[in-house]
Formats: sequence, structure tokens, C-alpha cells
Amino acid sequence: MIPLDLGRFWQENEASVGRAFSTDKPRAPIFLPLDDHWLLDEMQVPSTVRFYSDPAYRAEVHRACNDRCEEWIGLRPFSEAIPEPEPDRIEVLFGCRTEVLEGGTPWLEPGVSSPEELADLLDDLESLDDEGLRRRLGAGPPKPISGTSSAWSRGPATVATSVLGTTEALLMTIDEEELMERFFCSLADLMVRRCRIVAAAQGRSVFGIGIADDNCALFSPELYRRFCLPVWQTLAAELAGEPGAMRYQHSDSEMRHLLPILAGLNLTACNFGPTLPVRLIREHLPDTEIQGQIAPFTLRDGGPEAVEAEVRRDFEAVGGDGGLLMTTAGSIPAGTSLAAIRCFMESVDRICRYDG
Repeated sequence: MIPLDLGRFWQENEASVGRAFSTDKPRAPIFLPLDDHWLLDEMQVPSTVRFYSDPAYRAEVHRACNDRCEEWIGLRPFSEAIPEPEPDRIEVLFGCRTEVLEGGTPWLEPGVSSPEELADLLDDLESLDDEGLRRRLGAGPPKPISGTSSAWSRGPATVATSVLGTTEALLMTIDEEELMERFFCSLADLMVRRCRIVAAAQGRSVFGIGIADDNCALFSPELYRRFCLPVWQTLAAELAGEPGAMRYQHSDSEMRHLLPILAGLNLTACNFGPTLPVRLIREHLPDTEIQGQIAPFTLRDGGPEAVEAEVRRDFEAVGGDGGLLMTTAGSIPAGTSLAAIRCFMESVDRICRYDG
């Protein structure tokens, strides 16, 4: 194991995170996006169906994985509380259903099969008041507001392709232009209202928005401007219009053709695909914290020297402005060893320093 003082490492990270575009910090911060794909492989979970259907079992697996992670990387990244039922996702409102098969994570099946079905669905959804929407989502009643937090959702392009199917969604932007404009307009309204309803059920108000929109790469600049950008602009205005509010986009895909458009959103932070160089992102988004750009499969398969080379490449390119957070461009993939993750941490600790 690499000789790294884990206690010191995470203390320095806490002192560095949240200070974008300042070099008055020990080093560039790091984030390790470990998700269910990684956990299921690391723990060799025998039944993914049970993992997602039995909350107590899921908490037990999380606890065992946290014990392993704490030894290697000094973190307990997974919640050990038995999770309560969550409100439905925005896609479920549009008829998507969740499939869980052995060996995989939950998958959304399309909810609409024709333009006529979409029009009827929009008639129904547009008639819902907030109380009707709350019941439809399965959200609890509002609680007294005791704080604020950012809201999270999948982005407009990805929601559209989940609801309609990827090919059908793109064809309908050409063949059913008015209907798709109506869809995206309704989507923007429902996303804002859902974020507020879910937050209110937890006793919070919304201050900032983050979206994951991998499938935005499938939209040309013209289609993105017409259909997706207005949704993002509505989310930003309604949920992140105050100074200091987060406006974040994740898209781990080849979507460099959209960078000039995203530049107008004043994103506070971004996490984009591994083929986008940090210099290119910085050119278009000069005031946005870049979270990336270590290629996930370099971390998994490349070995310590390859990982160190990418860490050095990105820090030397843009790290001097303080606006770089070291992480993978997308989540850490299944099959990545804890030893490899620790090597990544060691490289950041050694290379990405501001204190000499």
C-alpha cells in the first residue's frame, strides 16, 4: 500500500474543497465518485435484485463495503441507514418503468410509444396542481423549512431519450416539432415543481440545481438550443437565480459541440466526458470549476504511471487558477481496485499542491 497519511489527506481535502479559483489552500481537492456499479462489482453482490428490493440488505452491503473502503482510502462513502422510499423520478411521471435484472443496476424503460400517446400524457400532466403532483410523485407532505440544499435531476436530453426512446426522441424533434416544444416546456415546469415538492417534504427549500445529462451529446447545437437549453434556463432562473447558488452539469460524453452554448449558463461547476481537454473546457467556461478530467478507464486499467500522467497533465494545464477539482470524468467504473484509487489519491497529494 502506498505510504499515505489518510487522516492528513482528508483534512487537507476538507480545507481545499469549496474554494474554487483560490490557491490559498493546501492543494486541489479530490472527489471519488463511487457508485452502485462499482460497489456491486467490488463486493461481488450475489443478487442485485435483492440489493435493490431489500433496504436492510442494501444497508448491510454498504456497511461491509465501507469497512473495506475505510481501510484503503479512509472513507465510508455509502449510507448505512436503511433508506426510506423515495419520491418517483421525473421520468416515472412520463410513464417510464424501472426494470431491475440480476447483475445490473435499475434501468428505465420508455414510457411513451407514439406522438398521440405523448399528447394525451401531456394533457394529463399539465392539468395537475401542486397537490396532485405531490400525490402522483409519492412525496410526503411539506415540513417546516429548516434549511436549504441543492436539487438534483437528470437533464432534459436524457429525460427525453428515457421517456421516448433514444431514436424516437431524436426523430420527433424533426417530425413533431411543435409537440416536442410542448414536451420540453412541460418538462421544465414539472422539473421545477418536483424539485420544490421533494425539498419541502424534507423541510428544505431549493438553493441551486445540478443535472446529469449524458445524452445531450446526441443533440446538435441547433436542436439543443431549441429544445434543451430553454429547460436549463428555466431551472437556473427558478432554482439557482440567487448569488452563490450551484449550477452544475455532468455529461460524461463527447459533447464539446455544446460548450459554446453551455457557456451562457454561468455554470458554477461541471464534469464532462474524458475526451474533452481541460484547456478546451476552460476556454469556454472561464469561471466554472472543472471537476475532472481523469479518464475512468485509465484509472481502472492504466496503472500508476498512466494515472499520474493524467493528473500532471490537467493540473499543469489549468490547476494554476485554483478552479480544478481532481476526479474522474464520470463515475469510477466497476472493476477499479481500491489500490488504484489510492494511487490516484497519492498522485493528487504529491502533484496538485499550492503550499509548495
